[in-house]
Amino acid sequence: MNRLPKHITLKHLNAFVAVAQEASFTRAARRLYQTQSSVTGLIQQLEAALETPLFIRTSRRVVLSPIGKEFLPRITRLLADFDGAIDDVMRYGALKSGRVSVSAAPSAITDLIAPAAAVFSEHYPGVRLYLRDANSGPIQRQVVAGEVDFGLTSRWADMHGLESEPLLEDQFGVLYRTDDSHIHPDARNSVSWKTLQNRKLVGVIDETGIMAVLQSRPDLPIEVSAPFYEASSTTSQAAIVQSGLAIALMPSLAAQRVLVPGLSFSLLRSPKLVRTLCLMFPQDHAPTPAATALADEIRRYVKHAELPAGCKVL
Repeated sequence: MNRLPKHITLKHLNAFVAVAQEASFTRAARRLYQTQSSVTGLIQQLEAALETPLFIRTSRRVVLSPIGKEFLPRITRLLADFDGAIDDVMRYGALKSGRVSVSAAPSAITDLIAPAAAVFSEHYPGVRLYLRDANSGPIQRQVVAGEVDFGLTSRWADMHGLESEPLLEDQFGVLYRTDDSHIHPDARNSVSWKTLQNRKLVGVIDETGIMAVLQSRPDLPIEVSAPFYEASSTTSQAAIVQSGLAIALMPSLAAQRVLVPGLSFSLLRSPKLVRTLCLMFPQDHAPTPAATALADEIRRYVKHAELPAGCKVL
């Protein structure tokens, strides 16, 4: 009795279920790949620890005692829940199940994440994807707060608890109506900053990486950091440009997403202005296996993707 374990273990419970279902110590031992004496010892230890007999033993068979009959279905459910939990964790670690959530700039979702996610889903069809588009400020806060696994956008402001990994540079240009008589791109499809003089611009709201870059350059025309019109997204910017009210400054990747017949985009030269798109992770904990696998797939895709002019992989 002094050698009894202080705690009941899974071995005791599995032995109990096996003996109960087989109605035999011999058959239970074969099922558990143990000796009969070992299984008998486990049941004796369990009964001693519980201070009650779980089986009624006769010369011919082993049957459950009244308390054993009540105990069996509860222990069976307990072991099933335990096995299910272990299986879920193993499937999660092996990327056979789980979820990964990403918050990113709309252009990054369209041109970088979505193509990479298609390949990712072929390899890991059991992992669910949740994509959220937002501006740079909200994206950074979502990553730090743990609302998403990681983000992909340009930096809006320095933020504690955030790790940034530069992915690519995206050069700024001007979006304009194709019939705009004041804009004449050169052979390389680039224009001078003088193109902006005396022109009304439509910008985007402050919490964007685009505006953060533009407002960080005091050497640029005043219209750049204080546009006449303001929109909530590059899609809205493009609509205002298409109406003829203004022209817009935006990175090349963002421009490709909103280009429609009647609109053109040319890169701005001298000074060359770029935003840096970064993978952003929370600093206080490592990414999940699914998040790591998706981020790796995005890195691979970017290295081999046919990106528009003005984009440079870092």
